[in-house]
Amino acid sequence: MNTFKHKAFLLPATAGLLLALAGCGGAAEAPTPTQAAGSATSQAAPPSAAPLTVPDAKEIFAKVNETVKSATSVSIVGDMRRGSETVKIKISGNRNGSNSLAEMTKEGATSTMLTADGGSYLKADKKFFTQNVGQESAAAVEALVGGKWILVADASKFGTFSVASLMDSFSANGLEAADLGTITDKSVVELNGTKAFKYTAQEATLWIAAEGAPFLLQMQPQDSTGGDTGTITFSEWNSVAPHAAPAKDETVSIPGL
Repeated sequence: MNTFKHKAFLLPATAGLLLALAGCGGAAEAPTPTQAAGSATSQAAPPSAAPLTVPDAKEIFAKVNETVKSATSVSIVGDMRRGSETVKIKISGNRNGSNSLAEMTKEGATSTMLTADGGSYLKADKKFFTQNVGQESAAAVEALVGGKWILVADASKFGTFSVASLMDSFSANGLEAADLGTITDKSVVELNGTKAFKYTAQEATLWIAAEGAPFLLQMQPQDSTGGDTGTITFSEWNSVAPHAAPAKDETVSIPGL
């Protein structure tokens, strides 16, 4: 049986796409905020609560960068498109990479990598197998796997797309250096039941937690050329529950992996 010919199914290029859509272009200058203060939400604050003031983007972007640098875990969901390439990802886990679950759908093929309890495991659909070992061998792989997790001896064969790589790459450049263009609007809004500062720039719209630590909540590219579109949502900062490894009878080994 042929072994996998495209082992890097979690391609670094895909991580680059995610980061590019996240606005981490590493520009030399920070975005320039407008002087006008944004409007608050239409719902009045309680009499005892001071109204939230939207901070300047440069000020809060620096704080967001620090929360990313110090974060120990996060969940990220992305649905992105660059040109004809569409990528959907769901990834959650800790920063050191010892516990994570990463699901990706690319070119219609879905694959999931699980790292837990000292082991790494892969589960994928028939289209993924077909793309990697060919249509003829894919049926044999499916029969061998039988819906189980494939035990992976060396997870590095599948690239470096992980919670750690995303967080480290993001914090290396940071929103302080992101090429987002001029901030055209800022306001206080509700995002999935959470108060958030919303910053609309020429190249992206960002939502940042307005209460508690300034965690990044969501990003959407605003590419005027139509090249990048999609939404990236962040949640469970520092609170992702550990993923459990599959039972031994739920796994199978394949030569070459």
